[in-house]
Amino acid sequence: MSAAAADGRDAQDHSVAIIGAGPRGLSVLERLVALAAERFPFARFAGERFTDAGSTGDGADTPPAITVHLIDPYPPGAGIVWRTDQPETLLMNTTIAEQTIFPDSSCSFLSPDQLDSDAPDRLGTSDAPDRLGTDAAAKRFGPDMAQWYRDEGGTDPVDATFPSRSLYGRYLRDAYARIRDSAPDFIEIVEHPTKVESVIDLPPVEPLGHTPTDHETVPPQLVRCEDGTAIIASAVVLAVGHIPSAQTEERARLAAFAQRSGGRYIPQGLPAEAPIAEVAPGNRVIVRGMGLNYFDLQTLFTHERGGRFDPDPDIAGELLYKRSGEEPRLLLGSRRGVPYRSKPICPAHPRSPWPLRYFTKENIALLAGLEDLDGERKAGARFNDQLWPLILADLRLAYYSTLTRIRPDAFAGDPGQLREAIAEAVSRHLTRRTWQETRPESREFSDVAAEAARQGRVTREAFAWSEIEESLVPDPAFRMSLHELLNPLEGHQFDSRGPRESNSLHEWMLDFLRTDLHDSLAGPEGSAEKSLFTVLWQSRLLLKELIVAGHIDRVSIDMEICGWFESFVSGLCDGPPPQRIAELLALAEAGLVEFIGPDMRIEANPDVVPSKDGGSAATSGGGAPLGGSSAPVSGGSPYEGKDPLPQIFTVTSAQVDGGITGSVVIDAASPTNAVSRAADVLVHGMVERGQLTPARLTLDDGREKFLNGLALTPRPYRTIDVEGAAHPRRFALSIQLSSVQWGLAIAANPNTNAATLADSHAAAAAILDLI
Repeated sequence: MSAAAADGRDAQDHSVAIIGAGPRGLSVLERLVALAAERFPFARFAGERFTDAGSTGDGADTPPAITVHLIDPYPPGAGIVWRTDQPETLLMNTTIAEQTIFPDSSCSFLSPDQLDSDAPDRLGTSDAPDRLGTDAAAKRFGPDMAQWYRDEGGTDPVDATFPSRSLYGRYLRDAYARIRDSAPDFIEIVEHPTKVESVIDLPPVEPLGHTPTDHETVPPQLVRCEDGTAIIASAVVLAVGHIPSAQTEERARLAAFAQRSGGRYIPQGLPAEAPIAEVAPGNRVIVRGMGLNYFDLQTLFTHERGGRFDPDPDIAGELLYKRSGEEPRLLLGSRRGVPYRSKPICPAHPRSPWPLRYFTKENIALLAGLEDLDGERKAGARFNDQLWPLILADLRLAYYSTLTRIRPDAFAGDPGQLREAIAEAVSRHLTRRTWQETRPESREFSDVAAEAARQGRVTREAFAWSEIEESLVPDPAFRMSLHELLNPLEGHQFDSRGPRESNSLHEWMLDFLRTDLHDSLAGPEGSAEKSLFTVLWQSRLLLKELIVAGHIDRVSIDMEICGWFESFVSGLCDGPPPQRIAELLALAEAGLVEFIGPDMRIEANPDVVPSKDGGSAATSGGGAPLGGSSAPVSGGSPYEGKDPLPQIFTVTSAQVDGGITGSVVIDAASPTNAVSRAADVLVHGMVERGQLTPARLTLDDGREKFLNGLALTPRPYRTIDVEGAAHPRRFALSIQLSSVQWGLAIAANPNTNAATLADSHAAAAAILDLI
C-alpha cells in the first residue's frame, strides 16, 4: 500500500505533468527517475534487477506511487524539432560530440558516491555488457550522443561531424526508452500524444482527520488537454520550447496583401513544418533572414527537390550545382545582408577548447574586489566596462598570434610588441574596481567617443592601442576589425545586383562567401578571423556560467550582452557547417540565388492591383529588376519570365541601386519567443489569467522594462504570477528561462557541468520533496 493510500490522500497527489517532451522535458524525466531510485534504493526496478530485500520493514523505505505524465503531440524525446521522420539532409549546427541527455562526471550535483563505478547501473539486467565506455556516470545513467553513435556503429569523427536532425532525434528516442525501461516499478510513465490547453489551480481538499503538511496546503493543478484528457497533478513542469508568436503589424500586413493579391506569404516557423510545398518551381521567393532557418529552406528547395551538389574539380572545398528543374528562385536578404559566418569545424579541424588568458574568473574576482567567485557575495559586474575589455584582449591575442604564424609578412616590426601592449592594457584595466570607475566620463571624451565606449566598442587604452596596431600592421586588410566582421557591408554602395558587372553586390557576395568558406576549411589555426571563433565560444560559456551564478548586473545583461554582444557572437559562432556556405556559393553561381542587400525593405509592387476575386491585375512572370540591370544571371536562368504567380512584392536595399520583385515572401528570421507575444493556447492563456507573467527589469534610470522570458524564482525556477507570488508546484524549464539565463542551449553539452542538467536536477529534487 502506498504512502498516499495509507493516510487517505488521493494517489493523484503523486502525479507529475511534464508539458513538452523534447530534450528539456526528457532531461527532467531522467532526473526524476534517477533521484527517485536513489531516495528509495530498495524498491524493485524494471527487469527485477533490485528487490526490496534490504528494506527495514517499518515502512520508512516504502516508496510512494508516482505517475509521470508526458504530454506532447510528438513522440517523447525527439519532440517536433528533432522528429525522426524529417529529411536526413536537414543538419544540426552542432556536432555529434556536443549533445547529451545524461549527467557525466563534470556535473557538480553528482556526489562521489553517485559516480562510484561499483554503483548499480540502470540498464535493467544484471549481466548487461559494458557498452558505455569508462566514464562511471555514463555506465550508471546513460551515454552521451557520441558514445551512443559509436555503439550504433557510427564511424564519422564525432568532434567534426554535424549530424542530421533525425539522427539526434533517434538518440533522444533511445534515451527515452532507456529512461522508461529503467524506471523503478513505483514510477509509472504515461504518454499523452496531445496538447495542453490550460493549467488550472484547484482548491485544496483536506480529508477529515488528516492534518496537512505545509506543501499539502498548496492546491493541486488540473491539466486539461486538447483530446479531453484531464490530469490532476501535484507538480507541473512547463518545458514547451519554441511557441507560436503573434505576428507584428508589418508581417500581418504582408500576409493579408499576399492573400488578396494572388501571391504567397509564409510566416516565421520551423522550415520543416512550413507549407513550402506551396512554393512552385520558378517562383521568385523573397527570403527575409539568412540564419539557420534559411539554410534549412535552401536544403528543402534543392536536395529535397532532386538537385545535386557535386565537388568542383578545379577548386578544393567548393561545389557545383546540378539543377533538377523543380527549384524556385531565391532572393536573399536580411538586416546585415550576409549570412552568419560558417563554423570552422571540419574533419581536419575539429572543435577544440581554447584556454582564455585574460577573461578568467580570477580576473573578474579581482575587478570586483573578491577573493573568488565561489562565496555568497556577487561580483555585480558590468559587461561593457569590466568584462568586454578582457574578452577583447583575448580576441586580439588569438588573432595576432595566428596572424604571426600564417602571415609574418603582415608585420612591419616585432609582433611581440602587440602582445606586450595587450598585457599592459589588461594590467591597467585590472587596477580598477567598480564599473563606475571604468565608465568613461563625457568630459574626457567627445560625444562620439563616449557613446562608442558605452556600447563596448573601445576602452581607455583604445587610442594608444590603435597607434601601436597601425604602426606594426600597416595594411588595414590585415588588422583585426570587429566592427567590419559584424557589419561587413557597412559603407558599401552598389550600382547593381547582376553577375559580372562592375560594383555589383553579386560579385561582392561571391568573394565574401568564398573567403568565409576557405577560412573555415583552414580552421582556427589557419585563419586569423576564425581564431576568434574559439575565443568567443569559450567566452560565451563562461558568461553563461556567470549569469546563472548572479555575478553580472541584470541591466548590463539586458542592455549590453543582449543589446549588442549576443548578435556579435551569433554572427561569428552560430552559423552553419561549411558545407552549407559551399552550397549557397554554388547556387549563386548557378543563377538560382540573388542577393538583396542589407536592411531590406519589402513593399507592395505598385504595378500590382488586387482584383476582387483575390487575384491580381498585373501580368505574372518576369520579375526583372526595377531600375537596375536586367542582365541574365550566370549561366542563364531557366526560370526567367516563368514565375506562374504575379510579382506582387518589391524589395529594396538602400545600399543597392534599384529593386527586384517576387511573388512569395518567406520570413526565415527566428521568432523572438517573447512571452508577452505568445500565440499558443496554453502560455497565452496562462499569461492572460495572470498565472504567468513576463519578467520585469528596472533600468538605471528607474524605468521598468518587460523582458521576453517569464518571471521566475532562482533555480529550480518556479513560476511567478502577476501578483508576484511564486507557485511552489509549477516549474519552467525551456526557452522561457531567458529572463534568468543567456544563450539557452537546446540540450546539454557533455563534460561542461551543463547548466541545463543542473536545472533539471534542481526541479526534479524540488518535485520529489513535494511527494
